[in-house]
Amino acid sequence: MTMSPSTAYGTARHPFRAQLPRHALRELPRHEPEVLAAMKRAEALLREADIRSEPVNLRRISMQDIRDFLIAYCACFLAIMVFIA
Repeated sequence: MTMSPSTAYGTARHPFRAQLPRHALRELPRHEPEVLAAMKRAEALLREADIRSEPVNLRRISMQDIRDFLIAYCACFLAIMVFIA
């Protein structure tokens, strides 16, 4: 069953979509060529940029890291115990 674009506009086969106003079913606006070109340039710049953090050396875990982990772990544990109780 093929539908022409004129019949597809504003029609809905699902009950929820059938309740929506007609303007909610219209097609989304298309981007202008200038906007598409700018988006492609931005994507190319992001691909070229080297946005990576330095690798983590697991031998350099400090006591502060351990304390922060334990504080978060205990806080979550207490919150769950209070929720269950």
